[in-house]
Amino acid sequence: MAGTVIDVTDADFETKVVKGAGPVLAVFRAEWSDVCRALDPVLAEVASEYSGRLTIARIDIDESPQTTQKQGVTQIPTLHVFKGGKIVGTWIGPANKARVVSLITPHL
Repeated sequence: MAGTVIDVTDADFETKVVKGAGPVLAVFRAEWSDVCRALDPVLAEVASEYSGRLTIARIDIDESPQTTQKQGVTQIPTLHVFKGGKIVGTWIGPANKARVVSLITPHL
């Protein structure tokens, strides 16, 4: 699914994010959060620009509490870059496009 942001849950997080091909930007978020919703167009833009080089996966913390807890997420939005099954980059809090790009670029 190049160029798109995928939604993942507790059921498929391990498969699509931890074991995903190449770098995966996992975004822990909640629909009720204005800050998280403000990030959505940024993620769509980055997904489009980095199509084929990066997967962006959104995880709703309310719908996927097990993954949220397992990954130690206590604030939203939390952005984790996964590569080779490990977290190689993290950003917590509001983010603009420049912040997201600077987080993922070293891992592409």
